[in-house]
Amino acid sequence: MKLIMVGPIPPPIGGISVHIQRLADELQKHNVECVIYNESNVADQQRHVVAMGSYKKFVLQIPFIRGDLFHFHTIDPRLRMLLGCYKLLGKKIMLTVHGESLSQQLEHAGRLRRKLLLASLKRIDYIVCVNEATTRLLLNLGFRQDRVGTIPAYIHPNERGGGQWPLPAEVSKFIDTDEFIICANGFVRLFQDHDLYGIDLLIEMMRGLTDNGIPARLLFALLGAAEQSPEERKYYEAIKRRIAAYGLTERFYFYEVKDTEFWPILQKSRLFIRPTSMDGYGVSVAEALHCQIPAVASDVCKRPDGTLLFKSRDLEELTETVRRVIRNYESFKQSASKAMPKDYASDLIAVYNRISGPKPIESKVMSRVNR
Repeated sequence: MKLIMVGPIPPPIGGISVHIQRLADELQKHNVECVIYNESNVADQQRHVVAMGSYKKFVLQIPFIRGDLFHFHTIDPRLRMLLGCYKLLGKKIMLTVHGESLSQQLEHAGRLRRKLLLASLKRIDYIVCVNEATTRLLLNLGFRQDRVGTIPAYIHPNERGGGQWPLPAEVSKFIDTDEFIICANGFVRLFQDHDLYGIDLLIEMMRGLTDNGIPARLLFALLGAAEQSPEERKYYEAIKRRIAAYGLTERFYFYEVKDTEFWPILQKSRLFIRPTSMDGYGVSVAEALHCQIPAVASDVCKRPDGTLLFKSRDLEELTETVRRVIRNYESFKQSASKAMPKDYASDLIAVYNRISGPKPIESKVMSRVNR
């Protein structure tokens, strides 16, 4: 089977790009032909990565690209509206909907644009939603049950390749300490008047811990800093001023991620926090548990088994949960080490096999990804 994937791969590091890289690496280990058309426009012949170029040129090329199955990860609504056309040309098409991208596009689209988008997506072979809410939305909109399903985007990291993404010296300096290291990650993003990734909660939590004499540090791996909107940049500068006003400059550090995966930071941390006000699963929660460190997360969605939950936007409950972890760390660490977050590569491979037809991926792949 020849698989064509469309989406970004690192660099830069991001949730979608890391997911595609891990999935492609898993397939490549087992001699499955996989070609990636890279939205980041960087080519790598050795890894079978082709620079996409402009969307305008790429959409015209797709009918002439040969492959048994096309798996799109793009969030661009223009390309999503064309997927049904490629199905009419005989292509086998599947789409992964990452995050809330599709629900947001449907909510804000005009009547005609919404109709075209839904008509296109109803024609394709399968839609993978990384969260159950998007699956329910599509089923309620009349999508066929056998063409929509929920598969979280988590795939175990390839820890043997850690040298590919070394930690910068300033990050190592901040976290190589005897103090209690907490980490978190995400974007600077506002949604319905809330800090979507809960950075404001983390700042207030760290203020409370510091005021009570608890020696902790927090590293926030910030994604997409270079692409912030003017509103986001303004908010980012405001929260940095708040950190300084609270006297937390030495205890709260923003690492603006460029080319570092998150799991090496997790391995040097003692606790991970995911205080999002809206989420689909939280791949980094599973990654933390895979690295055998406790993970605290908001209760806004289904989380991996073993996650310590707190009520969304409840600063008091978040802070108390973190205090309990710090006070009884060895017990929580032991519990985290017993958690076994699922690697979802096998679920995606099962979909590939069902759609692609008579040349299924060898069963050894299935046994490998389930270990």
